Amino acid sequence: MMMILTAVVVLGVLVFVHELGHFLVAKRARVGVLKFSLGFGPKLVGVKRGETEYLISALPLGGYVKMIGRIRPTSRRRPQIPSDPFPRRASASAP
Repeated sequence: MMMILTAVVVLGVLVFVHELGHFLVAKRARVGVLKFSLGFGPKLVGVKRGETEYLISALPLGGYVKMIGRIRPTSRRRPQIPSDPFPRRASASAP
């Protein structure tokens, strides 16, 4: 049981540091952050400071940073993907 608890704590620290990196880069780039969450699913505890809501959620196996940006595309159509997304450049030495 102690091994499982230790694994969850270590994973939680890793997730926190990872998501904190996203958060700090977004703030430095002056991108608004709506949510900073440790865990997924329904929130257990949360506090709002400024525009950001800081959460601890029910499933402790991850986390996320929700930034301000385009949430929904303006069109409902799927973007057209070219058949060859990496076209080769024409060069004199090409066979």
